[in-house]
Order: sequence, then C-alpha cells, then structure tokens
Amino acid sequence: MRRYYCSVQGKADLSHHELRVERCCGGRYDSFGCISARIHNLEGYKTMTSRPSSVISLSVAVYGFVMLGAILFGLATTILLQDRVGRAEAAALEQAVTVRGRHAARDFARVLDQDWKTLKTIADKIALTDGFALKGALDLAAGNGERISWAGFATPDGLVSEASNNLLKNVDVSARPWFQRGLSGNFAGDVHDAVLLNKLLGGSADDPLRFIDLAAQVKDPKGQIAGVLGFHINFTWAEAFLAETAQDLGLDLYLVSQNGDVIIATDGSKPGIQDLQSFRAAAAGVAQSNREIWPDGVEYFTVVIPDVIYGDLPSFGWRMVARIAPNEFETMSSGLTSSLFVVLSVAGLLLLILTVGFNRIFIHPFSLLADNAKSIADGADEYPLELRRTSELQRLSAALAQLQGRRN
Repeated sequence: MRRYYCSVQGKADLSHHELRVERCCGGRYDSFGCISARIHNLEGYKTMTSRPSSVISLSVAVYGFVMLGAILFGLATTILLQDRVGRAEAAALEQAVTVRGRHAARDFARVLDQDWKTLKTIADKIALTDGFALKGALDLAAGNGERISWAGFATPDGLVSEASNNLLKNVDVSARPWFQRGLSGNFAGDVHDAVLLNKLLGGSADDPLRFIDLAAQVKDPKGQIAGVLGFHINFTWAEAFLAETAQDLGLDLYLVSQNGDVIIATDGSKPGIQDLQSFRAAAAGVAQSNREIWPDGVEYFTVVIPDVIYGDLPSFGWRMVARIAPNEFETMSSGLTSSLFVVLSVAGLLLLILTVGFNRIFIHPFSLLADNAKSIADGADEYPLELRRTSELQRLSAALAQLQGRRN
C-alpha cells in the first residue's frame, strides 16, 4: 500500500494524554491537514478530468493556421497581381494605340507621298517632253485606275492637253479647284465627288465616284508657268487601304477633315461620334490620348494624330483618330491569370508537403507524449517516453519521468 507524507508536527500533551497532529497551512495549523489536503487535491483532479476535452488537436491547429495563412496570402497576391496586371494592361493598351495609330497615319501618308513623287517627277520633265511621251507617262502613272483614276496636264488657259486614256482631253477644267490651286503651287485636295469624270468612269448620280486631288505647278525652261499637272486618286482605294491597315493593326481608324467631318470610319460608325472629346480635339488639331466611352457604351483607348503627313507631301489638312478595345489584350490577361493560378497551386502543394513534414517531425511527438502521460495518469504501468527532438519535448519527458518517480 502506498503512503503519502506531509510536513507534520507531533506534540504530546501529558495532561490530556492525546496526540495532536498539526500542519502549517497559510499561517494556520489545522488538525489532520494532510488528509484534508489530499481529499482536496483528489476533488480538484476529478473536477479537471471531468471537464470536456478540446476537440482540436495541435496538429489540426497547425494545419488550420497554415491553411488560413495560405488562403489569405493567395487572396492578397491575387488581388495585388490583378491590380498590377490591370494597370500594366492599361499602359500597354495606351502605348499600343498610340504607336499603332501613328504608324497607320504615317503609312497612309507615305503611300500618297509615293504618288506625289511620281507627279513631281513627271512635272519636272514636261518641259523637255513631247506630247507622245507625256501621254505615255500619264498612262503609266494611272495604270488600271484602281489607285490613280486620272492623270492629266492642263495648260494655263485651263484646257487639258494630255491625259491618261485621253479622258477629258481638250476639256476646260479652269473651274476645278485642283487646277486653280495648282496654278499657285503644290496642292493636296480633300475628298470630293467626281464631276467631269463621274459618268466617264462608271459612276452614277446616286453613287458618285469620289476623288482626292494632287496638283503641282509646271514651269517651262524660262521659269514661266506652263500649266498644271494633276492626279485624281480613287477614294475607294483609300478607304480599302485604311480598312486593311486597321485590321492588320487591330485598331479602328477614323480619318477626320480639317472642319471635323469624319471622312473614313473603318468600322462604319460615323453618326454621333463627332461629339466625342477626341473628335473635337482632332478638329482643333490637338494631339491627345485618353480613355473614352463611345456611343456603343464601350470604353476605348483613343489617340488623336493631329497631322497625316509624310515627306514632301502637301498637307490635306487631315487628322486621324485611332481607338483600341480593352479586350484587345484579353488573351494576354487570361494567360497571366492562368499562370498565376498555376504558380499559386504549385506553391500551395509545396506548402502542404512542408507542413506535413513539419507536423510529422515536430508536432506528432507532442501527441505521443500526451497519450503517454494520459496512460500513466490512468494507472498504466508505462515508462515515460524519452523524446529529445526539441528542448520542450526533452523537458516535458524529464518532468513526466520525475512525476512518475515521486508517485512510485
């Protein structure tokens, strides 16, 4: 049978012939204190063991903490990266529409500049060329008429002396703007309906042909004005060229006249767009780039190119507006989102593997020690586990061994 000891003081009172046992407790001496204390400790132990145990183990707590941290980190990373991707996408779209818009305007003007150089080359040689050679040069410049519908030379009195395919030969063109402006110098004329050539080239009153004009003054060897050389460029070709350019560059392009009218809209949406800030800026000849909500309710990145010029080409007074839809880089954004998901998934898997390893190495031994202590407390004849993986485990194992030693 086990015995329990406490600090006692025995006194013999010969007059009363009885033995009194006293114990010191908080400055007071109580009879039979050791027995009372033992009963109190047993009652406290019963009260402690009767409480419901926690359903959360240390391993579960660690897994929960790591999972919560991973979820919060993933959410924060996703929100931050999506914000950064959104900003980067906006900057890329703004740069794309600016660079592509300028390229479109420059490319369009460059092609027209080639026609202007052809015109100037012929004009410089007219004084030294006879009529037969001049007509050949004009026919060659016009070609099949797909791009240059008509090329002709008019004398100072306004009569056409030579022309491609003999169209309008000996016809008076003195009232035409290209001739009047060409007498005073280099001229580039905005789009207009064909007048003299409309029926000759297959146009109709309901659907007239449209031209843009190039004209240059021609001088003889003495420096006197010998006439005006003019080209009528097929505006249908210009529309097709810009439409193809817009498709290649992923843009919508709008050619705007000097007075703010939309001459060409590659998406066909002319009505209502003149009220947009970008078109007011284009009419004023002011360069700008911004984000703007268009009549279709979609916000586009828009850029205004104030001059459509290249080389020595005379100015038509044109401006160009280019826009790009926000979903132009949707594939790039989706790719970045997918990459982010893959990275976070791989990181989560690695974190799970590390957590399992950490739990197995450092947390599981505490569970073993807790089970061992419970068995000893329940009276099982077990020797305390000696766990030395961490200093805390080592101290707990030693303390459990000391407690069992005192118990025995």
